Amino acid sequence: MFRKESVVNYDIVRIINDVRGPTTRHRETVDRLAGWIVGGRFAVNAVLPIEDEIGRELGVSRTVVREAMRTLVAKGMVSVRRHHGTRVLPIDSWSLFDPQVVGWRLSAGLSRAYVEDLISFRLGIEPYAAGLAAANPDFPDEVLDDASRRMAAAVDGEGSYLEADLDFHKTIILGSNNQFLRQLIPLVSTTLQSSFRLSVTSIDIARDSLPLHRAVADAIIARKPDMARATLTKLIESAREDILRVLPEIEREETHDGSDRAPDPDVRE
Repeated sequence: MFRKESVVNYDIVRIINDVRGPTTRHRETVDRLAGWIVGGRFAVNAVLPIEDEIGRELGVSRTVVREAMRTLVAKGMVSVRRHHGTRVLPIDSWSLFDPQVVGWRLSAGLSRAYVEDLISFRLGIEPYAAGLAAANPDFPDEVLDDASRRMAAAVDGEGSYLEADLDFHKTIILGSNNQFLRQLIPLVSTTLQSSFRLSVTSIDIARDSLPLHRAVADAIIARKPDMARATLTKLIESAREDILRVLPEIEREETHDGSDRAPDPDVRE
């Protein structure tokens, strides 16, 4: 699962496509239109071309374009009003936890603002959940311990490190015994996967993270909330450093690939 190079932009897109099944003309059209938006071809509040014009450029029918637009409307990326056309909405309106939206944004290129918001989001939720998990007498210690052991085995080539890592963090949130945090799992999972795939770009980075993961598990199993919160905070901040370390290389690779994509439009209007 690990590669020497840090080409990560299309990893999540590829995984999402695997889940969604075979490529269809509708999906290809949605991906192309979304790529225009996240890539900055059309600014916020810009009116998109009419359906016929888009259809000619993409080689699809008006019906396909119309259905694709409905998908983007559902994801909060555009609005359609009679006599006013289709307008691009600001990023705060987008379904940012949607796996497709995450994939589209990553394919458009990373920005430091995206990374910082991603890490800040994790810091706002996971350490608190870890503290609750450590205070939960019914926390499933064996499940967390198993995920930690699977991570260790994966760096030696046995199993998937990213799958075990995701299970590790999900177990903490589920074990917080907080109904609202548990409801965040479907949303947080996509965010966690994107964070892991950006930060864990080599076997060495994965191996280096094992002691902190083990320390988090030990603190929760020992029912030490303060230590669990502090250690998980340190782990997430370490992930931030890993991502920012490879970010310049990712940006150079995007430039080398001759991409004309604009950076992720982190618009806050």
